[in-house]
Amino acid sequence: MSVIATVAIPASEFPLGSLLDPAPEATVTVETTVPTSDGVVPYLWVPDEAAAEILAALEASADVDDATPIDEVDDSVLVKIEWDQRVNGVLAAIRESDAIVTSAVGTASRWTLRLRFPAYEDLSQFYTDCVDGDVSLELVQLHEAVDPGSEFRFGLTRAQRELVIAAYEAGYFEVPRKTTLVELAEQLEISDSAVSQRLRRGLAALINATLLVDSHRADGTDRTAAAGTDAGRRSDHDG
Repeated sequence: MSVIATVAIPASEFPLGSLLDPAPEATVTVETTVPTSDGVVPYLWVPDEAAAEILAALEASADVDDATPIDEVDDSVLVKIEWDQRVNGVLAAIRESDAIVTSAVGTASRWTLRLRFPAYEDLSQFYTDCVDGDVSLELVQLHEAVDPGSEFRFGLTRAQRELVIAAYEAGYFEVPRKTTLVELAEQLEISDSAVSQRLRRGLAALINATLLVDSHRADGTDRTAAAGTDAGRRSDHDG
């Protein structure tokens, strides 16, 4: 079974580490693509107001052969990167371990990547290659990928998924709300206390599994990951 790992790397040890030096407040994200010969990270979304500085930094990088803006949506510019074939470090480790970059976020201080490995052995090889390459790797989160039909898809239990969908369809998240927790409890024939707890844990698990890449805090804990794991393992009685 494949395994998904979220890792954090100091910006100074990432091939694009100096990318945000001209725009220290900016954040860039990797466009998720099907792996091709274009490279490990072929597309990058950068903020429009910092695009000129970031493109100049990319063109000056020894690891990049070419950087071309190819699209613009809202306040972001999509840049295609052609990497130098000699690129090493974490990107080489990703390539050698057959990992897929499912999401990534870069700031001036660090890069956080979510990677899917074919098996634990590939994750182990990735870690070894990073250590050998003097890459300071921090493991933020680790879990096995689940089958699309699994009870814990997107980190949700079956009961949590049923409640989140019921709440959405009944207009609980609309402004103003079209239903209440009490009404949802009556619809699902559970207590309103159970509805409140289950909905809160279900949303925490869903956000953690789909949106949060940079999920750990300055104190080194991963509270959202803990919430998702807790939500996915509690019984229906606990929510």
